Amino acid sequence: MNVFKTMSIARLELPRVLPLLRNTRIPLRVKIAAGLAAVFIISPLNIFGDIPLLGFLDDAALLLFLAHWFVSYGERTLANAAANASSASPTTMRDVSPKARAPRAGESMLTR
Repeated sequence: MNVFKTMSIARLELPRVLPLLRNTRIPLRVKIAAGLAAVFIISPLNIFGDIPLLGFLDDAALLLFLAHWFVSYGERTLANAAANASSASPTTMRDVSPKARAPRAGESMLTR
């Protein structure tokens, strides 16, 4: 029963594949691997062959599993990037030395 649940979830994730492919924060090697896997699945030179009586359904199932993997990997990558970006401490005014601040009204850089 888990297979059918995963396939239904993967079907809902298909619209998110293209935006993740366009995202520059997803590594290029992952995009190439997913593309090559999709071409291999669709290819008429299918090494594994089709399951009798199901024809293209096994290829569709494999493509859905590939889409599910790619979306879950892409979302984890983006979540990690967002977590790393938010953990960087923002610069506060105390961190800026008095010489680095902008001059006040009527004050020149030479009078400080």
